[in-house]
Amino acid sequence: MRYNLLVVDDEEIAVRGIVEGIDWSDLPFDRILTAIDAEEAKQIFNEQPVHVMISDIDMPMENGIQLLEWVNAHSPATETIFLTGHADFRFAQQAVQLASFDYLLKPIDHEVLKGCVVRALSAVREREREDAVNQTYAYYYDQWNRQLPLLVERMWQDILQGRTASVRELEAMFSLYGLPLDPGKHILPVLVSVEEWKVEWNARDEEIMAYAIKNAASEMLLDGRPGHVVQDGGLIFALLYAPEPGDAALADAGQPSTPPTLPARAGEFIRKSGQYLYAVVSCYIGEAVPVAELRQAVLQLAELERTNVGRTGGVFRSSDSKQTLPKKCGVPQPNAQEWSALAEAGKLKELEARIEEQFGLLQRDQPDHAYLVQYYYGAVNAIFQLLQRRGLSVDELYPGDDWRGGEQLFKSLPAMKNWTQQSFGRAAAYFGTREKEASVTVNKVKRFMEANLHEEMNREAIAGHVHLNPAYLSRLFRRETGLSLTEYMVELRMRKAQQELTETDAKISDIALGVGYCNFSHFAKQFKKATGLTPQEFRRGCRPAAAE
Repeated sequence: MRYNLLVVDDEEIAVRGIVEGIDWSDLPFDRILTAIDAEEAKQIFNEQPVHVMISDIDMPMENGIQLLEWVNAHSPATETIFLTGHADFRFAQQAVQLASFDYLLKPIDHEVLKGCVVRALSAVREREREDAVNQTYAYYYDQWNRQLPLLVERMWQDILQGRTASVRELEAMFSLYGLPLDPGKHILPVLVSVEEWKVEWNARDEEIMAYAIKNAASEMLLDGRPGHVVQDGGLIFALLYAPEPGDAALADAGQPSTPPTLPARAGEFIRKSGQYLYAVVSCYIGEAVPVAELRQAVLQLAELERTNVGRTGGVFRSSDSKQTLPKKCGVPQPNAQEWSALAEAGKLKELEARIEEQFGLLQRDQPDHAYLVQYYYGAVNAIFQLLQRRGLSVDELYPGDDWRGGEQLFKSLPAMKNWTQQSFGRAAAYFGTREKEASVTVNKVKRFMEANLHEEMNREAIAGHVHLNPAYLSRLFRRETGLSLTEYMVELRMRKAQQELTETDAKISDIALGVGYCNFSHFAKQFKKATGLTPQEFRRGCRPAAAE
């Protein structure tokens, strides 16, 4: 790096003596600047950086001490060397107070002055190095502070997952992250369970809203107290570092208290989550335990949350877990295959009635988590069998894995009911519409075939008329009529031929041509196969007096 040197003296000869009388070529100066008074020196400072300044003290208008005061305010990194012809203690004292680099008496030996400049330049370089170190430290300190919440969250995730257990590790991390904790200090965990969304979100929006729930929990459950809110494995835990005596007590969440206890704050958090964040939320308050026992405490809360299906949107505590565990459900599992059959038939109203009936029974008997898991996979299996039977892929009916409900279904009976209505209802609506469309298509095909009996016709020509894939049309036609396209065409032709033989005196060969048979022998063979008689025998049987 190159530097600038400024020489300030009201005597021009003194300036020239310093600039021209000293060999500066071996020093890293880019420019050697000069000024004859403080005013000109300030102008130079305003235009470019000055790293070292040599200045006379005794100058008219504004002396060197006054100039240094200005330099300290506007260019504090500049090192200043004072020269003076008077050994005035007052000047020397002021120079020291203003932190000048050195104070030399005139006449000055040029080598002494150059050596002083070399030392001043070294001081400039050292300050630059220190500034660079400080800037680097400040940058990474800022980055550290930005990442600190994430680092603390990861630490708690490791603790909750049992990946950090030793007292030494805990002490080191608490110290590193500046947490007011020690391994023996008690922490009170609260599990926040999002049981149901009142609005149907996509995956991205649901992630955003879960983040909003987490922030709201931090604001309302911690309420300014020391603690942290952690998201771990799809669950949210509020960890209170300094639980108060009333926090673990399950006071009436609806009754105000001053200051509000944790249960009261949890009740308000649940209410506002429903009002503003469109979520049905429950809070499970644990017991205050040492950090080393925290994993077991949160596992107990998670099990309580997992098994509590019927009671949603409430405040619960781990000490009441035995009372809140539901009894075994006495309602039989529904026949999901019957439901899928109703969906396949497009009988939406009957299907909805069955679902309402089933969940009405469940609402009264309160199923447990295991019941809902068995129910869910039975329903999914029935839907998949239906799709396989109808030759459909899952994406055709449920794009984007819409059939998946996720863990939230097992937390809430209303959520499971809603999923059931949507999943089976979508299938019923789909197949109901397809059945109507299929009937219209098949009728159109029938009319086309009736109007073109005299033409040679294949499956591709018929499918082209209704703009469908030939193989798909064949399956659709057989499902609607029980016959293949070829079988139905032969049946039509034979009925038409029988009508012509009965009602007209047309030649049998002309009748064969009229129903699409150029080869009389083939026509006769098909006719006998259909009626058990040759065309001649059929005509004689229907019209005894008719002559061929």
